[in-house]
Amino acid sequence: MASGMERRAQMAFAPATGRTETSNMRSKARPNPASPLHRFAQQPGRGRPSPVGKTMSSVLEDNWKPISGPYRGYDQRGTPEPEWDLVKVGPGTKMGEYQRRFWQPVCFTSQLTDVPLLVRILGEELVMFRDRSGRIGALHKHCCHRGTSLEYGRIEECGIRCCYHGWLFDVDGTVLDTPGEPGASRLKNAVFQGAYPTHEYHGLVHVYMGPPELKPAFPEFDVFKVPGLKFYPSAVTHRNNWLQSFENNMDPFHGQFLHTRISPHFGDHYLVLPTVEWKVTEDGRGIYYTAVRRVDDERLWVRLFHCIFPNYVFVASLYDLQPEEPYFQRTFYARRVVPIDDENCTFFSWRLAMDEGEFSGGDVTRNGWNSIDIDGQVEQPTYELKQRVPGDWEAQTGQRPIALHKLERLGTTDAGIVRLRQALRKILAGQVPAALPPMGEGSLGSRDPENVYSSNNVLRVRKLADPQADGEQTRDVGRAVIGAVIEADAAPAGTRRQLIIDKLRRIEARYA
Repeated sequence: MASGMERRAQMAFAPATGRTETSNMRSKARPNPASPLHRFAQQPGRGRPSPVGKTMSSVLEDNWKPISGPYRGYDQRGTPEPEWDLVKVGPGTKMGEYQRRFWQPVCFTSQLTDVPLLVRILGEELVMFRDRSGRIGALHKHCCHRGTSLEYGRIEECGIRCCYHGWLFDVDGTVLDTPGEPGASRLKNAVFQGAYPTHEYHGLVHVYMGPPELKPAFPEFDVFKVPGLKFYPSAVTHRNNWLQSFENNMDPFHGQFLHTRISPHFGDHYLVLPTVEWKVTEDGRGIYYTAVRRVDDERLWVRLFHCIFPNYVFVASLYDLQPEEPYFQRTFYARRVVPIDDENCTFFSWRLAMDEGEFSGGDVTRNGWNSIDIDGQVEQPTYELKQRVPGDWEAQTGQRPIALHKLERLGTTDAGIVRLRQALRKILAGQVPAALPPMGEGSLGSRDPENVYSSNNVLRVRKLADPQADGEQTRDVGRAVIGAVIEADAAPAGTRRQLIIDKLRRIEARYA
């Protein structure tokens, strides 16, 4: 018989029932030819199952089945259901339970003042506070006594006291005082307020909302260990499901159109369409791409972009390329796409900066709540500006509160989106054990940090006269660069970057 811990781990990814099952049962009913809905039911591509396990070419081919002919809006009025497994994040949902296995940022440290803070994350409402002894609490919103919101509570030396009947709760949910009860009452020993563990790191407060016995150590990444690195937290709220914002990071082609031709957010070097290859990491718990552009007849720019599941995003610098060719110029922006609920999310981020070198540039003072020093990322202040100078916020919220995958007509530029969704489906199906964090408290500095691949790399590689040969050379250089970065994964701490730089110089020498 499975232990309690094993049963809880299994239940977290149990097949979904209810709404999806009912929808499938309805779809099996024989359509009535006399019904006005019969034409819609017969349209090609409607109600297809999710493309789990298909090849990339078959997925793109299956998706491209438009209804032929102009002015066919009448036949395209349907609104199929979203892919619920990937987008629903509340308690008991597949994606929600997966996200709960990780530490998630929930607010700024600076937001914890002398009054409580109400937040919403993964479909749950929590009251955050720092008691007078300095400890941070994350409690369920409603008092376990009579349901009053603890956002109106009073912060005390040890915990928070409910405004209604004065019950006092410690940061772990322990009931410390029930002042209206008789002295001999044991009520406070029999009940607990719902509470989650917290961790404060570089200005962001994180919570762990998963099974207590499966709590992982707080994660670390190699780029965070750079001596002298400064962290500037920011948060940007979006009125859309978390997935369409997360998967935007595997779409390097929108940079040329949305951020360069439509709106002048990025530099001219983004005008060149890149040669791109995507790959899911060997352990299945991340995805990356290489995007190679020719800067001029003498140089190639290889940009690496790395995401780690469930919602980590690492962005290499978006500012103009340095006058001197950068070798492995690392990520300057570490982001988490955190679901608020099914139709809203928040980008909690750190802008990583130093006064000079690979982390320089920009204006770090612009980072804060709904404000960062990267153009095109926050909501425009007026509707006219949204139309004239749209950015990521407008493009992603414009896909509907929850994007409908069955209505998409995916093309070659969407291959990264397809791969990301396939990887998440495999994780939720229990096929990628490495995608779950290991159990164990650990401590910061007690283990090797995880390596991040995101970087800018400019190599001197002369352009070939034959366009086809130069295209093959461009692709080969991109593969060599990501290969060099991955090969350095086993390098001792503090030596990895220099090892990668040495490898990149050897690659460059091969094309001299």
